[in-house]
Amino acid sequence: MQLGIDISTFDELAELNPVYRYHGQVIEPLSFFRQHSGISLVRIRIWNDPFDEKGRPYGGGTTDLAAFLRSAKKAQSLGYGILLDFHYSDFWADPGKQTTPKAWTGKSYPEVVKALYEYTRDTLLTVKREGIALAGIQVGNEITHGMVWPYGALDREFDPETGGGFEGLSGLLKAGVAACREVYPEAKVLLHLEHSGSYEMQEPWLYNVTKNGVDFDVIGQSYYPFWHGSLEGFRYNNERLQKEYGKPVWVVELGYAFGSSPYEEEHKDLTNLIDDNFVATTPSDRVPFPLTKQGQADYLRAFLGVAKSVGVEAVFYWEPMWIGIEGAGWAKQAGMEYTGEVGKPALNEWANETLFDFEGEATPGLDSFTQSVVDSL
Repeated sequence: MQLGIDISTFDELAELNPVYRYHGQVIEPLSFFRQHSGISLVRIRIWNDPFDEKGRPYGGGTTDLAAFLRSAKKAQSLGYGILLDFHYSDFWADPGKQTTPKAWTGKSYPEVVKALYEYTRDTLLTVKREGIALAGIQVGNEITHGMVWPYGALDREFDPETGGGFEGLSGLLKAGVAACREVYPEAKVLLHLEHSGSYEMQEPWLYNVTKNGVDFDVIGQSYYPFWHGSLEGFRYNNERLQKEYGKPVWVVELGYAFGSSPYEEEHKDLTNLIDDNFVATTPSDRVPFPLTKQGQADYLRAFLGVAKSVGVEAVFYWEPMWIGIEGAGWAKQAGMEYTGEVGKPALNEWANETLFDFEGEATPGLDSFTQSVVDSL
């Protein structure tokens, strides 16, 4: 089982000169994860156009093609394999939002299918010309409820002009996959879901896209126990899915908090990304270990053991370097205007789920998320 990290904010964050330490010694984290931790894969997302009409960046990494190439070249020079994550959106895409890129709005469903194919193909051709090898390509990000809404939204009946339903989603997926096969036939194609502890949610989704003829290689999973079920649920679901669909699993997003608040002092009252109902010292299915530094480390060992036991091929920790420093929030002003969330705190709500604490010192979880730990399990 290989280990990976998501480094999508790395390019934007580097401009702020963050300082990372391991046992007090300053480190360059991307090199450190490769050399010390034995991590061999990185995942980097691409947003279509994360800028407003004035050219102001949306933030949260502002991960357009240019940012992807800078991060990918750095990672490849260090020996990492690369997983490219297409969101097919101009900003964050997840189960609660799959916003159609600005350039595609107002088009008919057949026009959007064509645009998605051409965008995927042209992006990948540029990546290939730049000398980037790809281990995998995600066609969509956490698309349990569809993508490129409303064209690929699952809460609608299919219409030939407007899309919708599994038929509409499958048409979009097939267009993206076709471009991947054309440009990078050696790369594995992933379809990425969440709620990875629920067989009842995921099996019907896979049944329907398979029935509609979508070709893919890997089931991609997000797994955060706060939202996605127990470790036993994860084990049961992924054992069954691999047997029934003959596809391996990559956990492309994993995370666990080392504290119950995303900031220590001046912003400690900021709403926790997890939610305010968790009691950090009381283990449960949703919080299997205390939300402490040691709890994070213990959780990661436990999860890696479960993942390895069910034959998961790869596990990626999501954004382990995205520490909470000024200017490194989830959005800039233009991004908040785009999402209609002006006035909401734009701070980084992931700062208590990285593998570095509020001062940039490595947490014990960093030493749990290593290839040597996986090999010993």
